[in-house]
Order: sequence, then structure tokens, then C-alpha cells
Amino acid sequence: MANDETKTVLDEPSVAAVRLMLGKLADHDVAEVYEATAGLGPIADLAPKAMRARNIDL
Repeated sequence: MANDETKTVLDEPSVAAVRLMLGKLADHDVAEVYEATAGLGPIADLAPKAMRARNIDL
């Protein structure tokens, strides 16, 4: 398990895959992805961008 000092970075193909996944999810599912990550980590960094682009509120 990673500690607070560990930073996980996604490579570009993984970032593209996560963006594609978020783009295909329903609005409420994108919000759930963000909530499930507790706002931490590389996927949580991408989810708010998708939420802003689609005007999704929590």
C-alpha cells in the first residue's frame, strides 16, 4: 500500500484510456468515480476535468 509520500503517475496511454472511460460513463457515474477515489490519485485528478467539461455537480 502506498503512503502519503508516494505519487502514482499514469503513462500517456493509461491517461488516454481513463479519459475515454470517463467520456463513456453517465454523468452520475463520473461523479461516483471521483467520490470512490476520495479525490486522491491520478484518476481523481482526471475526473474533475471531465466533470467540469460536462457541467457535472457532486
